[in-house]
Amino acid sequence: MTVSPVVPQPATAVIMPTLVSTPTIGVYFTPTPDEARTLPTPTSTPALQACSPLEDHTWSDLREIVTNPFDPPPPGKDSGHHGVDFAYYRRGNRLSIEGVPIQSVFPGKVAAVIHNRPPYGNMVIVETPGVGLADFLGMVPGESVYLLYAHMRTDPLVTLGQDVICGENLGEMGNTPPGWSSNPHLHLEVRIGPSGREFSSMAYYDNSITLEEKSNYELWRTSGIFRMLDPMRLLEHVLSSAK
Repeated sequence: MTVSPVVPQPATAVIMPTLVSTPTIGVYFTPTPDEARTLPTPTSTPALQACSPLEDHTWSDLREIVTNPFDPPPPGKDSGHHGVDFAYYRRGNRLSIEGVPIQSVFPGKVAAVIHNRPPYGNMVIVETPGVGLADFLGMVPGESVYLLYAHMRTDPLVTLGQDVICGENLGEMGNTPPGWSSNPHLHLEVRIGPSGREFSSMAYYDNSITLEEKSNYELWRTSGIFRMLDPMRLLEHVLSSAK
């Protein structure tokens, strides 16, 4: 996600988890919810379903269409790039990535639905419990994984508090809000934070923002309560764990 102008904000340092090799997560990748399958784990831990964030795009496709990689900011700053961007102008039979359905990577609960507010535009956050991911991500009881999907073309197709399945259609690839980036793309962020949080609003870098929007943005981005990690490392781990 390209944000201009960028005004660094003082904040607590964000703690980056160290991702190390751990026992296999019970995940079987499939691109659509109708075909979603899971494999049993060797323990009693339930298996986790995972789907591509873009309909009809495989994990291999995702690795080839990264246009802006994860670039975490220095401690106390809101600079850098907190997620990963996927985009292209022409690929196969597609003339543009605009309009491609955006899918939920994991099953979970919708923790935010934002309607065309800067800098994320039309955006959704989905919370997923740490079942099957806790060891790999270094999570502790009471924490969840949160995935943010930004810049949808139109209003999101889900509502705050809604339960979603792996591969559920959240919205379409777009380029909102107007003037904040140069081309349609999906901006995907992954963070670990306390379970059960919801964001009824979120905005920044605009004179029209409310105190609630500003507070929620800072809670998500710079407070350190929600710890960011590289989305590609998580996705690649899920892929390498699939059998």
